[in-house]
Amino acid sequence: MSSLEKHLGIRLFQRTTRKVVLTQAGAEYADGCRDLLKQLDEVESRATTEQTELSGEIRIVALGSFSLLQLTPLFADYQARFPRVNLNVTLTERRVDLLEGGFDVGIVSEQMVRSETLILRRLISSFVIPVASPDYLAQAGYPEIPADLKRCRVISVPADGAQQAWIFVDREGKEESVTVQPSMTVNSLVMQMQSALNGMGVALLPSELVADALRARTLVHVLDGYSLINADVAVSLVYPSRDFVPRKVREFIDLAVSHFS
Repeated sequence: MSSLEKHLGIRLFQRTTRKVVLTQAGAEYADGCRDLLKQLDEVESRATTEQTELSGEIRIVALGSFSLLQLTPLFADYQARFPRVNLNVTLTERRVDLLEGGFDVGIVSEQMVRSETLILRRLISSFVIPVASPDYLAQAGYPEIPADLKRCRVISVPADGAQQAWIFVDREGKEESVTVQPSMTVNSLVMQMQSALNGMGVALLPSELVADALRARTLVHVLDGYSLINADVAVSLVYPSRDFVPRKVREFIDLAVSHFS
């Protein structure tokens, strides 16, 4: 140790007859060495696994309504490349803590992320719009202004007893807030869309989710002369912020980013 201190030109330890304590410089040097060793471990792991076929399991948590429509091609592509890696996928609409849940990767809305010690990489940016089926609008009437929603049946997410307000902005920038009384609440965007398709009322849904239905005219974008405040919806790839990421997980991350770019 004395030789190392002499080589570095710094004191790493304070020594007394009773104990030996790291100096601040010694603590910083130790932290730096740990970082270098972790980097070396990662380089060696990549080198040794490069020549072997990946295997094992990846635990993925994903936003259910998004996953049902867009993630299956990604999963199929990954397993075609790495057939010995099993995908353990959990779908949810609730907030999730990746670390507590033991997940390697999440593909979720940013509002669903509970842990702050994560890396987030946005995959898709969307926005919600009010939609309804032509049959429902023929029966209930087409809303001309936001206040007309008060006479409409509304499909929404549960709000834990709180009143729900949808805030619209017209083309001139004037805001109008409407308090809605949902006739149906459900925590699944897919079921909300199916309910709207079956003429059960007006729902706020991500434009990506209803794009095909709008093109097929099975759903109609109502109040399209208005926009909604706080309507942005982002779906992101999230994973624990740590120095070493297993290659099977890194390959999935890179493929997901490429898939949605």
